[in-house]
Amino acid sequence: MDAREALVRRHVDAFNAGDVDRLLADFAPDAQWVTGDHVVPTGGLRPFFAAAMQHLKPHLTLVRVIDGTDAVAAEMTETWTVEGEARSAALVAVLDLAHGRIRRGKVYREGSADA
Repeated sequence: MDAREALVRRHVDAFNAGDVDRLLADFAPDAQWVTGDHVVPTGGLRPFFAAAMQHLKPHLTLVRVIDGTDAVAAEMTETWTVEGEARSAALVAVLDLAHGRIRRGKVYREGSADA
């Protein structure tokens, strides 16, 4: 496993563990995250991920990583719960990398990105 795939696997493991500190360790300080039409502003990653982990209890299952050197695509399945109802969607996250850290993430979700 190369360093880029290891980074994706660390990201998914930290996400699934609900460990925001570990999740953010692989992001560049000025990282941007885009999901659906929502752009998380620079500096807003901690509250964004903490709220999602607390309220939706999401879980990612990694299907495969496609290595594009300075960018990787991670195909995944996400499951989460809203008001006691389990939901699931296929998604692809395209991660732009710089110096071994995530500089920008863009999530493409099957169906609506609304929880």
